[in-house]
Amino acid sequence: MSETLTNQMGEQLKAARLAKNLSLDDVQAATKIQARYLEAIENNNLSILPGDFYVRAFIRQYAIAVGLNPDDLLGETTPPSISRSRDLSRAHRDNDGVVRAGTNPNPSPRSKFSDMLPTVWLVLLIMVVLVAVWFAMTHLTSGNQQSSDGGNVSVSTSTIPSSSSSNSSASQSSAKKPAEKPAPKLDLGTPEQNTALQTTVYNLKGQDTKEHTIKITGQGAGTNVKVTAGTAVLTNEMVTADKTITVPAGTAAVNVQFTNVTNAVMTFDDQKVTVIGSATPFWNVLINLNK
Repeated sequence: MSETLTNQMGEQLKAARLAKNLSLDDVQAATKIQARYLEAIENNNLSILPGDFYVRAFIRQYAIAVGLNPDDLLGETTPPSISRSRDLSRAHRDNDGVVRAGTNPNPSPRSKFSDMLPTVWLVLLIMVVLVAVWFAMTHLTSGNQQSSDGGNVSVSTSTIPSSSSSNSSASQSSAKKPAEKPAPKLDLGTPEQNTALQTTVYNLKGQDTKEHTIKITGQGAGTNVKVTAGTAVLTNEMVTADKTITVPAGTAAVNVQFTNVTNAVMTFDDQKVTVIGSATPFWNVLINLNK
């Protein structure tokens, strides 16, 4: 998107808004996009927007709100690359319903040492119990085996089990051992869909320490897929068959961006993912792994 076209686009949007006697706050209420982003689009100050994808999505929603055809306005142009340190994992929606991109205003840091305290106490308790049992068994066996009667030592054999008895007990113990249950499947929960940002959001808890698997199946003419984990790009290619992507442990959020999304089927750890709720060629799936 050239600078001239961008200026003309901002001027067209502003002129259409003023022609409808709408303020930026009115457009914000209709699109759920912050007024400062709308003003930035009018002034061609795109660097404060959260990313390339949001530039196009915000312009499209703005155009619809003021009665312009977004396809005529955008055409085949694409927004310029914007250098930024923020990513989609930090986008959030406030209580007023307006989407804001930035640091979560209510962070909740956790201490790793505090998280480990229950486990440390449990291990110490088990060790104390084991020592107590060993001490009791040692002294009980010693008292049964030896007794003093006029200088004669008598040895009791009542506590020594026979070999056949031990084998029988071991067999019974093995037979009674219950079969191990398979690990429960990951519950993705109910996603949030934001049509203004063309994004489906899944918020999971405690999954950032594990490795995960994304599988994308391209149908028909295929779909272009870009998968990012933080700032790392895991894949960016056209998928026409099955594509499996491994999300490494320690990832806070993973974002999957689709073009020709109607040709895509996606699973996360073998669980079906709702990619889109309405027909559109572009869509994002954002999975927060520790929300």
